[in-house]
Amino acid sequence: MGKRAAVLVWVLLSFLLLVSCFTGQKGNVSPAAMDIDGIEWFLTEVGGMPVSPLAGERRPFLKFDGAKKEVTGYAGCNNFFGGYDLDGSALKFGPLASTRMVCPDLQMGLETEFLEVLDKTRAWKTGDGVLFLLHGSEVLARLTAESPAKKVAALTGTVWQWVQTRYNDDRTVVPGDSKNYTVEFREDGTLSVKADCNQKGGTYSAYAEDRRLSIEITHSTMAACPSDSLEDEFVRGLTAVTIYFIKDGDLYIDLKYDSGTMRFSEQEKMTGPEPLTPTG
Repeated sequence: MGKRAAVLVWVLLSFLLLVSCFTGQKGNVSPAAMDIDGIEWFLTEVGGMPVSPLAGERRPFLKFDGAKKEVTGYAGCNNFFGGYDLDGSALKFGPLASTRMVCPDLQMGLETEFLEVLDKTRAWKTGDGVLFLLHGSEVLARLTAESPAKKVAALTGTVWQWVQTRYNDDRTVVPGDSKNYTVEFREDGTLSVKADCNQKGGTYSAYAEDRRLSIEITHSTMAACPSDSLEDEFVRGLTAVTIYFIKDGDLYIDLKYDSGTMRFSEQEKMTGPEPLTPTG
């Protein structure tokens, strides 16, 4: 009995030791208590220099999707996407791909620097709502947390139909049938788009305090629309928005570089019973 008791004591002590070691290791998995997943992290400093976009400009950001091990974001001119590996405090991005828009030198310079930072990143930490991207002890960039989308009652709950786009060169583009060009902002930060013969979806971020708005189209059907379709022009406008405002019940969204303004009306306002035809 004495030997059996000693063996039981030894097994119990071994078990407690293993649990203690496991608990200690688990506590070191994350270098900070804040969860980085599902949050839009906006670039505020890169290479030791502050990042201050012009009023109305879309701000560079990145967003982690832990379930898919994917990162998406906006680098200053183009949207990017790709994979990442995160293990404790270690973090490595790549490979990353991006759209191929050409922008003014200021935006392209910031984009190049941001993408180079992502390529060099090997570690991370958070503190006071800030995400630090690191290479060893060197801080490559700082990003500030903001919620992916804020509910803006003025935008949600309505299907908005495209009325026209007026460009700063005095051109005006008007769709032949506004019911074929619509956007609906949902409260969960997603949106639904009808662009002529195709249905599209994506995400948006809207902020009531300064009327900032950004839209990202992430998926689409692939039907071949008629040759006179305005699908591409409509989508280009949506993905180039910077700010929004409501006037007399209509939605106006300004395009980047002050290049123009899109106007939308509520679907209910633009549809209704046909006027009665007098008889007799």
